[in-house]
Amino acid sequence: MKGELTILVNSTDSFEDCWYPFFKLFDTYWPQCPHEIILNTETKDYCYANLNITAAKICKDDPNGRVPWGESLMRCLDRIDTEVILYLQDDYFLNDYVDANLVYEFLEIMQRENYAHIRLMELDNGGPWHQSRYPLLWEIDQGANYRISLQAGLWRKDRLRFYLSPRESAWQFERWGNFRAHKIPDSFYCQNLDTFNRQKRYIIPYEPTGIIQGKWYRPAVVELFKANGIEVDFSRRGFYEPTKKDILVQSIRSRMRRLLMRAI
Repeated sequence: MKGELTILVNSTDSFEDCWYPFFKLFDTYWPQCPHEIILNTETKDYCYANLNITAAKICKDDPNGRVPWGESLMRCLDRIDTEVILYLQDDYFLNDYVDANLVYEFLEIMQRENYAHIRLMELDNGGPWHQSRYPLLWEIDQGANYRISLQAGLWRKDRLRFYLSPRESAWQFERWGNFRAHKIPDSFYCQNLDTFNRQKRYIIPYEPTGIIQGKWYRPAVVELFKANGIEVDFSRRGFYEPTKKDILVQSIRSRMRRLLMRAI
């Protein structure tokens, strides 16, 4: 499978402080990973021993040096040769070993069935889902709350690019990309939550996510970094501490989203 999969780690130059802990943990929990890793950056380069990392540097010839999130990801995808990518983000800090055998098993299914997407970290706030012909996979409903999600997953490169819009942010993509996906009969799947999440078993184990609103998410990083000998100056970003207002706004947004998806 070495030449059939590229790992895309979506990032930005301003998140450079995440790269060392991300790749140290990646190297620890996916040892001897054989795949090329494309790190999406604007102008910066990066390398880590034992890993085949290429920095995309999508703005190296752009005098402005910054483009919207959607265009950045589209430019990065255009630099990848394989038909399928494993999408990750720079704050998906691995906290246990990747089940590479299952990644490859799902990749084979994806290629054989021509699926558009197999999510490897589905969350309980998604769905509805349906059982599929493959016991370890659930089909994501056409009108699912998060038919489009940026959690870790296998994507057919051309289908991910199809759903992107160059001017959108990541948050907008997960919202408006869902509207686009609801109208297209692509095949979207995820891991069987009964077999995996509800048994505390994860294919690509991480806390979603390590950074919230530009600040470190304490439960995802402090003990994990300490256990792996990773030293970070947390004071530069500070820690995300949700206020009662933040919790209320998030709850309202989630309810509104569910109602909107049902209406559509």
